[in-house]
Amino acid sequence: MTSLEYNASKISVELKQLTFREHQLEDRKKILCVFRELRKRADCEHTEEAAATEDEIEDINKDLKQISERKAELQKTYEEILVSKDQKKIDAKESQAGFDENDSSVYVVEPPSYPAPTVILDVEKLPPHPCRTQCPECRAFIITETFTSISSVTWLVCFMSAMIGCAAGCCLIPFCSDKFKSITHRCPKCRTPIVTLKTL
Repeated sequence: MTSLEYNASKISVELKQLTFREHQLEDRKKILCVFRELRKRADCEHTEEAAATEDEIEDINKDLKQISERKAELQKTYEEILVSKDQKKIDAKESQAGFDENDSSVYVVEPPSYPAPTVILDVEKLPPHPCRTQCPECRAFIITETFTSISSVTWLVCFMSAMIGCAAGCCLIPFCSDKFKSITHRCPKCRTPIVTLKTL
């Protein structure tokens, strides 16, 4: 581990600790503000406890200000370390590849021989199997997940087969077959149901 990486990890740890301390102080401040508000609503007279609460809120505000200033300093130092580290990597790659900035050559590569995958943007036209589409909720291009669920068609086929006279539980076959169930496409990233395809 180089000194830059060591310093970056050290700063990262300190930033996490400061963030944790900041959250603790903010939570404590919220609790104290709630107590102060309850005292105001109860029309309590100004007591030593109320004065101590005000002093503690002021101390918390000072601590939060110091933490935010320290975090800003650390963040600036951390970004400078990352920029210098990235610059060293770029310089090393350029020296290895023999990259010349004055070279104005343009290379054209022919397109691949296979067709691009089709993306179905109209969710009403989704097939009954997983396919590529754009999630209307998170706007990401995804391959949908599909799952089946019992629908009104499943129950209808069950009752129809029972009325016809199926014996020995044959009317339960629609619950075992995916042909009589509705198919739901959902986004694998945000887990939002996109569309439900009803059978029949």
